[in-house]
Amino acid sequence: MKKSALNVSVEYAHIYTNNKISKEHELSLNILKKLQAKLENQKQTSSLVILVDDYSFPDPTFDYKKFTLWLSKKGFQPDLIFRESQLIPLCDEVLRKLNNKELYSQLVDYIKTRKYPCSLFIAVWYLLRCGFLEHKSFSKKICASHLINILPISFKPFEDKALEIIASTEFSGVEKQIEYIYIEGRLLA
Repeated sequence: MKKSALNVSVEYAHIYTNNKISKEHELSLNILKKLQAKLENQKQTSSLVILVDDYSFPDPTFDYKKFTLWLSKKGFQPDLIFRESQLIPLCDEVLRKLNNKELYSQLVDYIKTRKYPCSLFIAVWYLLRCGFLEHKSFSKKICASHLINILPISFKPFEDKALEIIASTEFSGVEKQIEYIYIEGRLLA
């Protein structure tokens, strides 16, 4: 395992650019507040990150400034807001590192017929946050050895596939450093 600057990287308030701030995001912040208290009690260092999905349902009118301001007013200013589309070059890098030929074929076929799958973006995002991949817009200072993701339960199948992708690379074992706090249901606006 690579030595990271921080103990924990926490992802919260995941949002699609074609959505508005919802009850789901409020709930994510409530969970984050409890988690931060727990991490502080354990003397764990952490970073707060948000991945905005601007790829699956792109909407160029999404107001990043408004979203950031809302988070700040709630007391949960992220260390980084990252756009999913920024991960595309790293998706190709992870594809090249896959040692499971069947999984590689599935992913490449999916990309050829549709677009990059969520599970591949997730795998890349986690490897980036752990410091195994690099991106000029992602500071190594916020990488961590352990990841906690506050996400809707509806994301679980994609998360499971992402862990399978990670386990099929030279980074196998990293998936054991990833933890979830799932939000029940899918609470939109």
